[in-house]
Amino acid sequence: MHRVAVAVTVALALLAPTAQAQDNQWRTQVEGYLKRAAKTLSDKGYEQTHETQIGSLADDDNESFNLTLHAGTTYALVGVCDNDCSDLDLVLYDADGDQVDSDVQTDDVPIVQVTPSETQRYRVKVMMATCKTNPCWYGIGVYGK
Repeated sequence: MHRVAVAVTVALALLAPTAQAQDNQWRTQVEGYLKRAAKTLSDKGYEQTHETQIGSLADDDNESFNLTLHAGTTYALVGVCDNDCSDLDLVLYDADGDQVDSDVQTDDVPIVQVTPSETQRYRVKVMMATCKTNPCWYGIGVYGK
């Protein structure tokens, strides 16, 4: 499916090393990875549609945030995490609480996609599946076309 092509393209773009030169090198790593993902998706016609979500979680911890997605727009939600994280998962739920898409594979760049048929609020669940040194930083970018 199209998700595989997007996932491979984003993952390859994230393999290049990042500069780390701020107080929080892990947040800086995450921001760098998200910039690379945004560039890759921009080349495929996507643009950022929502504010980037950045946070930190301990191993096996999770948190959620809500966002409104608009009918007819194709969205790709891309997660990245710092170098101490080897598995980050994303699950997308609609307004009724039904799972719309998920990426719970063993990887550190989860991608979920949706093209809503109606505008509504969605819940994004972020799960830190594997973090070697707590906490691990993550970032979620939302892109649409």
